Amino acid sequence: MVYDYLITLKKRDYRMADQISQLMYVFALLTFAYFYYHHPKAGAVYLFIGAGVFLSWAYSVIKKSKKGEALFRLGLFICALGWVLGPERNVWMAILYVIAGLLEKQVKFPAEIGFAEKEISFNSLPRRVLQWNEIKNVIIKDGIITVDQKNNKLYQKEIEGYVTADIEKEFNDFAHRCLVAANPREELS
Repeated sequence: MVYDYLITLKKRDYRMADQISQLMYVFALLTFAYFYYHHPKAGAVYLFIGAGVFLSWAYSVIKKSKKGEALFRLGLFICALGWVLGPERNVWMAILYVIAGLLEKQVKFPAEIGFAEKEISFNSLPRRVLQWNEIKNVIIKDGIITVDQKNNKLYQKEIEGYVTADIEKEFNDFAHRCLVAANPREELS
């Protein structure tokens, strides 16, 4: 769907997601070291996987220090390989690490709200869609978007970047027109 307005929300703090990914690295590395110690010849794969995880970790930490954010998913996928390829095969742990790697990208994806004449769409997992007839009011004021639903749920978030007064007025006029079209008999605030 093509949206008339696509609002990008202010970035969230990803420290918790990064810490969980790194904790999963530590757990895998300690486990792989234990398995290698008990199976030095058969467990050589753990040595190579461990080196791959460590290098990926170092790369992500350096990238984060330079750019302010990084993905730790490559190391999680390498850990998943270690869980499957080593002599102590554990498919469930591999699946857990793959899911964590896939979810990390979604968690760190910039939050956006798309506004079209027919609907309002939130790019969350799962995708959330609201129809204009479910909404009491939508407004941007002072860099904050507010979506007031008829079921008394209120959604308020800070917008990424600066919103000029002209764009604010243009968006608020668009939202008002959509609300009037979806609720012709109701008096809107």
